[in-house]
Amino acid sequence: MNRNKAIIFAIVGILLSSSLTLAVDFAAAMPTNMAIAGSNRLMSASWIRLNGVITQWGTTDVRGTLQTQARAATHQISGLNQLTSATAIWTTNITREISAAQTKENFTYIYYVARLPNASISSANVNTASEYSLSGTWNLANITSTITVITDDNGAVIKVHRDQDITPGKASGELTVTGNTFTLSINGIDPLTGSVFRSITRSWYNPFKMTDDSTTSTVTRDDVKAIAQSYGAMPGWGNYDVNMDFNHNYRVDIADISSVARNT
Repeated sequence: MNRNKAIIFAIVGILLSSSLTLAVDFAAAMPTNMAIAGSNRLMSASWIRLNGVITQWGTTDVRGTLQTQARAATHQISGLNQLTSATAIWTTNITREISAAQTKENFTYIYYVARLPNASISSANVNTASEYSLSGTWNLANITSTITVITDDNGAVIKVHRDQDITPGKASGELTVTGNTFTLSINGIDPLTGSVFRSITRSWYNPFKMTDDSTTSTVTRDDVKAIAQSYGAMPGWGNYDVNMDFNHNYRVDIADISSVARNT
């Protein structure tokens, strides 16, 4: 595992020094027609990132997290443009966190995911981080993950193998945030409730920003380092964070790290 991490950081170094970078600015994407760009200039923008802890699934105690991102930008001609998403991930296994320690024993982990992509949102009302509602069609998944941890003669982890059984689904639902509490009501399942523990409001939007640095919207080496340190993490094993899982395969892998590194 240590050797694998050394390789990952070496790859990250190459990506950071490469000229093949993608300058992504979601707050004001550059149109091809410069005349239009001048007349349709950005007038205002805001970005809210919210993190919550899921504690109840109906009357059942659970462990889980809720993460949402909402961006609103107003241009002179095209008007308001919103980009919003939300992801909830939870488990009834109250002895093992979603972001659990990297242990050496083999185990089976059952968890659930509800994701609301921007394209599936039917309504969004984002006034502030404490007054929030999103509704639309949620992508659902019931996942059974079997983890096999392989160690060497000295007990060091050298490989982690995962088998997943995924049952997908879709259902309409609504997320409401009031103060420091939230409720996620999805048709066909019991409501999820919990509390907000962090909310960030910015005048810019960058989904590849991994740290809470408020001085710049630019992705830095610190952001790449933050995601690289979570390499290999998955629900139930390692410092898993859905904000770092850009390809939605429930694992922080080299593709996710590359996504951040290419946008420095």
